[in-house]
Parts: sequence; structure tokens; C-alpha cells
Amino acid sequence: MSSQRKKGSVRKIIFCGLDNSGKTSFIARLKNQNYPMNLTPGVERSQYEIFGFPILIWDFGGQKKVRDSFLEKTHFFDESNVVFYLIDIQAEARIDESLEYLKALLKILTMNPVIMVCFHKADPDIAQSQKTSKITETIKEKLKEPLKTFEHFYALTTIFDYTSVLAPFSFALSKLLPFSAVLDSYVIDYFQTQQLACILLQDKGGAILSKATGDDPEGELDLAFCQVTGTYLTQLYESYEQRVMPIPDISIKLPGKSKRRPNAVLLYERIVIYNKRYYLTILVKDIEQVSSIRESLPEFISGMSKTIELSF
Repeated sequence: MSSQRKKGSVRKIIFCGLDNSGKTSFIARLKNQNYPMNLTPGVERSQYEIFGFPILIWDFGGQKKVRDSFLEKTHFFDESNVVFYLIDIQAEARIDESLEYLKALLKILTMNPVIMVCFHKADPDIAQSQKTSKITETIKEKLKEPLKTFEHFYALTTIFDYTSVLAPFSFALSKLLPFSAVLDSYVIDYFQTQQLACILLQDKGGAILSKATGDDPEGELDLAFCQVTGTYLTQLYESYEQRVMPIPDISIKLPGKSKRRPNAVLLYERIVIYNKRYYLTILVKDIEQVSSIRESLPEFISGMSKTIELSF
């Protein structure tokens, strides 16, 4: 894909919030990097790439002096497509301060970006507590008016639950990538043709790029299983890559729950598109189909590459 095409297609995600709200650690978790020990002094820029499509990530420092500077130099927020705003729900004394900063940001955003409000540091031991629920509902009520003209979403997040960080980021990617709808259509067609139980496509960081499953409660369970399993297998494979270790073929046989639901097989495949690694998690409930599915994968992957290229 040409650099000229990349330049004209760039998207921008910004991360904002008070100091110590966990923005930089959130980004580090997405990239499987070490957590930073110091506060972000200004704004740090990095790039995330999906199938050769560039996404800029801007991490804004949250100290009071820095925040005031950003609000005066509004060009920093130009061309922002998605805003991740992190609120540390464990720092109750600072929640009102955080909401005031968010309200100030909303007034200077020019492109009407998607707003993803993350109730961050919702660690596993408190995520489902009554206190956390009360805090988040109060915040939502206070943001009803400021956010009414923005497409916005809420998420409970914590770096101690990798999937909680991946879920809102994956959703944001689906809003940004110009080929999301076409890719989903292609994946769903393969899902239906091969009569799969579930299929999941992830990048090397675990972000979910496309998925398909049944539209019943069992399908939801199948998807949840593939998401959790695929995410951690991706981390395992990437560890192999970093250590230049042989990459094993993985298939997992799952025992059936009843005579009506026979044994299933989970297939996990590393694929390469535009010289980047991606991962497919496929759940098959008819074991006799496994061989034909494996044989069909090269054509499926080749077609996926062409579909993405044509969608730009």
C-alpha cells in the first residue's frame, strides 16, 4: 500500500484525562509494553497500523498546567476521530475535577468525534460492586447534557483485565477503519459457507478486527470463549515471536456438553497480510469439517487481502 494512500487516509485517536488516570498504562497494555513509571509531560505520539492503514494515537498529559496549555492551544485536538477519556473511579475526590476537564474538551472539539468514556481502574475486585455501579451511574447522569450532541459510549476498564481494555479499543477501530463493513461482510460469508460456530480475527495486540457467531445465547457463549482464548493465545504467539521460537500449530478439542452438542474443535491460525501478523480463532462444532476448513484458509486469507485493498 503506497505511502501516499496512507497519508491521505490517516485517523487519529486521542487519550485524555487527569494525571494518574491511567492513560499511558492503558495504551501500554494495548501494545503489550511495560507500564511507564513517570507522568506524561506533554503529549506523546505513536502509530497503530491495521492492514497498512495508519492510526495515530496521541496521549495527552493530565497535569493541571499541561491541561490548561492544551485548552489554549486547541490545534492539538484538530482532526481527532475518537476520544478516549479516562476517569479514575478509585479517585473519588477528583471525579468532579475530571468531569469539568471533559466538559472543557467537548467545547473545543471540532470534528464531532466519537467519545469513549472509560471508567478506569475498575479492577476485578470492585468492578461489579454496588459502590462502583453507583459512581458510574452518577457520572453518566452528570454527562447527559454535555454529551448529548456526541456519539458516545461507556466502558468499565482495568489493565488487570486485558479484555476490558481491548473491547472499547476494538470498537473504536471498527468506527475508524474504512474497510470494516466490507471486511465483516467477507468474514460473515465465510462463516456461513463453512458452517462455523464462531470466527474471530485479531491483530497481534489482540484487538478484534472482525467476528461472526450465531445470533442466539449459545452463539454469545461461543464468541466469549473465542475472545478470551484467542486473546491469550495471541499473547503466547507474540512471545514466541519475540524470542524467535518455533511457532506451533494449535487446535483444541472441546468435549461436548450433551449428545445434541458433540465435540467441538478450536482452530488457531497465524496469518500474514501486508507483512504484518494477524490471528484467526475458529470454532468448529462438526469435527468432520476441520480438514476442509484448513484447506480453504489460504484462499480465504488471499481474498481477505484483496477485499481490504479494494475497499480503500
